[in-house]
Amino acid sequence: MARGHAAMTEFDSTVSGIPCKIRITYWERHQSAILRADPGDSHPEEGGCGNWEICDRKGRPAPWLERKITGQELARIEHEVFNHMENQNDYDD
Repeated sequence: MARGHAAMTEFDSTVSGIPCKIRITYWERHQSAILRADPGDSHPEEGGCGNWEICDRKGRPAPWLERKITGQELARIEHEVFNHMENQNDYDD
């Protein structure tokens, strides 16, 4: 079963051209589906999601900056979060 990544992780990004930090507060690692002849040994794909927030460059939560996120930027940031977290090697497995 997928396990969460409890430690907060941050990385640099932008919102509307403004430099910021993306802080991941919780992450559930992606686990691919396993299909076996015995359905009891199979499980569906799961994980690859979590919670994150936008912070200013000093690491303070920035709700004013979150309000500037467009739909296209949201998709880009979610992609950045997924790639950043799924490429981590320090999970508590």
